[in-house]
Amino acid sequence: MKCWRQPVPSLRMLQKFIAPLLASLLLGSSLFAPMALASTAPPPVVSLDSTKKIHPLLQYAAKADPNKVVRVIVQKTDFNALGGGGLLGALFGPNVPGLQVTEDFTVIPASLATLPASSLPALAALSNVRYVSPDAAVSFNPGLLPLVTNLLLNLLGGLLGGGGSSSPPSPAPIAATSSHVGAGNLLTTYPIDTGASNAWSGQTGSGVGVAVIDSGFDLSHPDLAGRSIAVNLNNKASSTADGYGHGTHVAGIINGQSAGQQYLGIAPDATLIGVKVADDSGAAYESDLLRGLQWVDANRLRYRIRVVNLSVSTNVPSSYATSPIDAAVEHLWHDGVTVVAAAGNYGSDQDAVWYAPGNDPLAITVGCLDDNQTVSPGDDSLCPISSRGVTEDGFAKPDLVAPGRKIVSALSSGANGKPAVLAGQFPDRITSDGRHIRMSGTSMSAPMVSSALALILQRHPQLTPNQLKQILVQSAQAYPAQADRAGTLNITAALQASAHPPANSTQIPVAVGGTPPPSGAVTLLWDGSRWSTTYWDGSRWSNAYWDGSRWSGSMEWDGSRWTSAYWDGSRWSSTYWDGSRWSNAPWESDNNFD
Repeated sequence: MKCWRQPVPSLRMLQKFIAPLLASLLLGSSLFAPMALASTAPPPVVSLDSTKKIHPLLQYAAKADPNKVVRVIVQKTDFNALGGGGLLGALFGPNVPGLQVTEDFTVIPASLATLPASSLPALAALSNVRYVSPDAAVSFNPGLLPLVTNLLLNLLGGLLGGGGSSSPPSPAPIAATSSHVGAGNLLTTYPIDTGASNAWSGQTGSGVGVAVIDSGFDLSHPDLAGRSIAVNLNNKASSTADGYGHGTHVAGIINGQSAGQQYLGIAPDATLIGVKVADDSGAAYESDLLRGLQWVDANRLRYRIRVVNLSVSTNVPSSYATSPIDAAVEHLWHDGVTVVAAAGNYGSDQDAVWYAPGNDPLAITVGCLDDNQTVSPGDDSLCPISSRGVTEDGFAKPDLVAPGRKIVSALSSGANGKPAVLAGQFPDRITSDGRHIRMSGTSMSAPMVSSALALILQRHPQLTPNQLKQILVQSAQAYPAQADRAGTLNITAALQASAHPPANSTQIPVAVGGTPPPSGAVTLLWDGSRWSTTYWDGSRWSNAYWDGSRWSGSMEWDGSRWTSAYWDGSRWSSTYWDGSRWSNAPWESDNNFD
């Protein structure tokens, strides 16, 4: 019987005290608005309008904190509608006081801008503006040490982070590898659990490029040297080095090869293209992530990128229809790049899967499986912190699960003469060789699937993202403690499958009213075994789950989600924007259930 350590209560309490304290220390800056997070006054009540082309959080800011300067991502009706760069600002200037456009994106029609919150309604009202959303922070598995860093970034209104060059230098191509791999000396179970070791006699991922958008990469690490390249898109970092440690760990799961072959990635001969978007503390914003997706799209042919791994989550819930990150994800998908996203570590919270990019219906969203460090599936179970549920748009997530607990992989040597942040946080999880570290979470599960795709693509390079997703979902196997539709990654079965009709061509939001969708509409995902009481019994299908609180609108688009009950001070002030979402809390169970 497995025992799980519960999240440390004192950590949440610490965050409650740290947020107001830091706010009171920093409120002298002109970046802050009159509404202090440390204030004891009740938050103002603001009426929100779901018909406006502006995120509810920004609607609240415009009314409750009008003088606050905010950074936003402006999605446009098309690339040429508003001009570019300074011209965009010039066009907007007379109608939108205080607007400054700092960057135009090319992967989707969007621009990065700052303006006073009071000017947000005028910006959103323009006919050539599609939607305005906050340039919010994103999480690369933050832990206790980045708590203060991430909180400070939030308190500074997001104005001091991100901002990497939109025209970064291109990394040089690397030589192909033909190294031999084997499973005889493995000290980890996941290559065997997933079926990867059975595939290595024929498929090792050779010739397939897997991009990883993350916190950086230790290209000098012996497990990664010679088969990986990297580019830095964060202007607060001086190199591609991984000062945080998250990206290097993810990379090792994909194509790591230790000297004695004790630690091998799922696709040891795949080419890893590292795209650094976070600074050396692990801090990044949606604009940084968008810039990374843009670089991957622009360079996909040069580096034969067929897969992009996103072990990252935004911190503001959204519909995939309005999220700029999801828009870029779908652009890559239709350009032939399969997008794999971590589900997140919010467990079964009501909004657990409401965050991009894991909320996108096209993306392959991966949850965390605990294999109990054995090769037998009989003791497998879902990691309790693994996000699962239904997105704001009605899509069930995750799509499948993969090993994610106690995953040993490459440890970054750090940056600028300092050890990696994760090494300082978790010294007890570093292996005896000093080169590897044990981590847990859906961030570790996603690269299992990304590298599995490299194996499949080496064998079937003609497959499209839709076909690849269908193969993975259909071949996923059940496990004893399975609680929802998402089976576990089965590479052996996936390699034996042939191309089938795309899964996403018929994927639709979950129906309501107790009746499944019309026969045949979603047979690839929702055949008999999926529609039976295994998943859709009373707790998931009856009114107890699907009444107004989930679907009819009394929760999602009015009352609880669009009015002050959800987006008032509890989301704008320290209750929401302190550690509970920006830093450690979503991951605290991740960092303590080891």
